[in-house]
Amino acid sequence: MIDWSTFSARVGLYGEPPRSSENWQAWARGFHDPVSFKVHRRWRSSIRASGRLDIAHRAAKNLLGSVAVPHPAAHGFVRGRSTYSGAKPHAGSHVVLAVDLKDFYGQIGFSRVATVIREKFDASVSDWIEGACFVEGRLPLGFRTSPVISNLAFAATDVLIDQMASQRGIAYTRWVDDLSFSGGSVNDQFLSELDGLLWSQHWQLNESKTRFMRRSPHVLGLYVGHDVDRPRLPRWMKQKLLVETYYFSRYGRSHFDTEGVLNHQHLFGLVAYANSVDPDLAELLDERLNEGLRRN
Repeated sequence: MIDWSTFSARVGLYGEPPRSSENWQAWARGFHDPVSFKVHRRWRSSIRASGRLDIAHRAAKNLLGSVAVPHPAAHGFVRGRSTYSGAKPHAGSHVVLAVDLKDFYGQIGFSRVATVIREKFDASVSDWIEGACFVEGRLPLGFRTSPVISNLAFAATDVLIDQMASQRGIAYTRWVDDLSFSGGSVNDQFLSELDGLLWSQHWQLNESKTRFMRRSPHVLGLYVGHDVDRPRLPRWMKQKLLVETYYFSRYGRSHFDTEGVLNHQHLFGLVAYANSVDPDLAELLDERLNEGLRRN
C-alpha cells in the first residue's frame, strides 16, 4: 500500500498535510482552467488542470497505472499498447461491431474505483485522489489522470464482456469508450445481450454511434477487412501520404506553400504513424521525405 509520505513526495506535494477529500477539491479548484475539446467533429467544454495540480497529475497518473494491471482488452492509454494493438485481434474480419459508451467520463464517480483505490493507497492518498482527480463527483475530460482512472473503473466490466465474447468466439478490444467486436457471432442478438450487460453494470450505450461494419470494417481508424492479415492504413490515408510525399520529394519545403496541402508537422507525424502500422510503405515515404529535405 502506498502511504501519504511516499505519494506526496512523488507528486510534488511536499509539506502538504493530509486533508479531507472536500478540502482537496477546494484546493484543486484554484488550478482549474476552462477548455474545449473537439470530439467527433463537435466541441465539448470541460476543464483542465494547471500549475501545481497538473504537475501532481503527471506523476499521479503513473502511480495509478502501476497499482493495477489493465485488462488485456483495454488498449487506450496503456503503456505498450496502441491503436495498432487494439485493432490487431480483429484483422481478417468480415464484420465488426463498433460500440460507443454515452458520456463515459460523466458516468464515472469515485464510487466506481473506491475499492481498488483504497486497497492500493492509504486513506489520505485516497482522499487526495477523490478531491483532486474528480470534479463535482465525476471525471473531467481534460485531466491527465482521467484515462487511467477510467480503465480502473471499467476493469470489472471488461472481464464480464470478455467472458461473454469469448464464449461466442468473438474478439473484443476497447479504447477508452470505444468497444470493438468481431467474429461470426457478431449480430443483433449479441448486441442486445451486450446492451443488457452494460445496463446491469450501470453503463449506457450510445445508440447513435453504435454500428455494424461489413463492407469495409475499420477499428480505431485502421482497416481490418477479410482480405488482410494485420491492420492496415485506411486507403484514403495511404493515397494522401503517397501524393504528398511525392510532391515534397520533388519540390522540397516549397511544397508546403501550396494551398490545401498538409503542413510539415502533420505530414511528418502521419509518416511516423505509418511506420508503426505499415513499415514497408513507411520505408518508401521516408525515402521521399529525405529526398525532399535534401532539396533545401
